[in-house]
Order: sequence, then C-alpha cells, then structure tokens
Amino acid sequence: MINIQKDELIIELIRQDLKHNQLIKGLDNIDLDAGLRHHLGIMDLVKRLMEVPAHLENDFLDTYMAFMDRCLDYPITSLGEELIELAEECYKGLWQSLNRV
Repeated sequence: MINIQKDELIIELIRQDLKHNQLIKGLDNIDLDAGLRHHLGIMDLVKRLMEVPAHLENDFLDTYMAFMDRCLDYPITSLGEELIELAEECYKGLWQSLNRV
C-alpha cells in the first residue's frame, strides 16, 4: 500500500494537470486543436479531495485556472519536475481562496 498524505497527493495531481495543460496549450499554439476533447478531469478530483463547498466552487475554479494559465511560463520537460513549485503555490492559493469567506 502506498502511504502518501492527502496534501502531497493533491499537489501531485495539480502538477500532473499543469503538465497536461502545457501539452494542450502547446498544441493549440501551433494550431493543432487539442481543445476540450482531452480533458482529464483532474481539477474535479482536486476539488473533491479538498472538499470544496458548492458556494465556493467559482472561487476555486478561478484560482485553479489562473495557475493552469501560467504553465507555459515554465520549461517543458519529460517529467514536469519544473512545475513542482507552481503546483505547491497553486495548492496554497486554492486554500487561500477557500478561506477568504
């Protein structure tokens, strides 16, 4: 059995979504429409793991997508290790967006 803390799992899921978004946005930038056909649903899983209440879903979505938009500011590597700090920053930003109320 794998022993991983919930926050570590969430950060890793965010990192994987950032990596996926690098691919999708990169393809879009060279006019290869990857679009929504390749949506993985990671954000929805993160939202469930963080137990986001319905009335805060928009704040969560806005924060999450703002970080996803920053993925191309980072080098593209095969493992996505360059995205770890951004994923951690996203995780902290999500908690902040949920605790503003």
